[in-house]
Amino acid sequence: MRLENKLNGVSKNLLQAAVVLWFVITAPWAAAAEKISSVRVWNAPDNTRVVFDLSGPVKHQLFTLENPNRVVIDIAGAQKTNALDLVEIKGGPLVNVRSAPQGNGTLRVVLDLDRKLNPKSFLLKPGDQYGNRLVIDLESLSGRVAGNSAAGKPQAAAKPKPTVTKSYRGISGGRDIVVAIDAGHGGEDPGAIGAKGTREKDVVLQIARRLYNVLQAEKGIKPVLIRNGDYFLPLAARRDTARKKYNSDLFVSIHADAFSNRNAKGASVFALSRSGATSTLARVLAEKENQSDAIGGVNIDNADVMVTSVIYDLAMEGSMEHSIKVGSLVLREMGSVTRLHKPHLEQAGFAVLKSPDIPSILVETGFISNPAEENNLRSKDHQVKLSRAISRGIIAYFDQHPPPGTYIAMRKQHLQATRHRITSGETLSTIAVRYRVNLASLMQYNDLNDSDVIRVGQVLRIPNS
Repeated sequence: MRLENKLNGVSKNLLQAAVVLWFVITAPWAAAAEKISSVRVWNAPDNTRVVFDLSGPVKHQLFTLENPNRVVIDIAGAQKTNALDLVEIKGGPLVNVRSAPQGNGTLRVVLDLDRKLNPKSFLLKPGDQYGNRLVIDLESLSGRVAGNSAAGKPQAAAKPKPTVTKSYRGISGGRDIVVAIDAGHGGEDPGAIGAKGTREKDVVLQIARRLYNVLQAEKGIKPVLIRNGDYFLPLAARRDTARKKYNSDLFVSIHADAFSNRNAKGASVFALSRSGATSTLARVLAEKENQSDAIGGVNIDNADVMVTSVIYDLAMEGSMEHSIKVGSLVLREMGSVTRLHKPHLEQAGFAVLKSPDIPSILVETGFISNPAEENNLRSKDHQVKLSRAISRGIIAYFDQHPPPGTYIAMRKQHLQATRHRITSGETLSTIAVRYRVNLASLMQYNDLNDSDVIRVGQVLRIPNS
């Protein structure tokens, strides 16, 4: 009887263990394969980004194959879903996305490419509106102008600006002033979203393009767009593209505010501050805009951030002074077409403005969180008014402070030149000697040829010696 009881006890224990094991394996909260809920593809001019939204954290390995070119990603413990069969591809080097489970429990994803590219991958933890993400950046072999690795490291000095031959009333030479227009957010980072679903990244790109068109019509100014499509750019890449690729004279970042109080309204213009924000709202907005890298996805090496900040601080004094000047003029012009949040320029620690040698401003065109201003920001007429006002402020600044060697600087010099009214008995030679200028320069400055006759009472402009 005792032996039978013992055997019954052992059987009972084994049965209980089996039940517990089955319960653990089949319970809904038991460990299961992570799922890919969606896949997004963003094409930028020099790279393509593929983003996998995941139900949880994963481990992965990446390698490339040739003939044909493809990138292979093995995701451990991931489950194939319909999302991998419904990837929307719109042009670019990515041709197709294929996937299949492997015998070892790994999910293999293959990216078919039309050329050889340099792939980089990193994982992002949940934050803002996103969960876990696996990001694959497919970069051209020549490298990006300012990729993720540039985010925390000192950059080489900008190249001398090329001279573009122009003429103004007989004066040859002078290059264009380059204005870099940066439409905030983009791609993975939608920015603020209004009650009607208006996305900041969309309206600021529209305003940036309109500003580009207005400035392009201004003689002596060459606008360039840092972002000209729906794709993500790290904050450092925006600055460095303006500096290294375009060698810009001014950096203008276009945004649209959002605040928890829907009654907040009005446009603002910001310059960089290294000593703290000028208002609570300025600090909050700067903190929000500086989160763009985390939302859009950047694999940042912070090893040299401290060194970089010291180098930049030393070089930034002059550019910050001019940032305040141009920002104040832009704000004044914007006040003529829209409500201002405050009547003066504000300052805060916006990371995108930290260019050491370029005056940089950030324009908040209105509160997209305010229903009335959301409607305005969606309006073509209002966007045109804003772009023209911003351009007037920029042009006014460069009329006052044209960079040396530019067409506008030479035009200003010409307009401010000494004037001489010709009296009886004077010749061009005697006038040139009097003002210590070259005779040929005097004639060219006044559009005169050897056959031209000067008259008493005629006014000549005298170039600066």
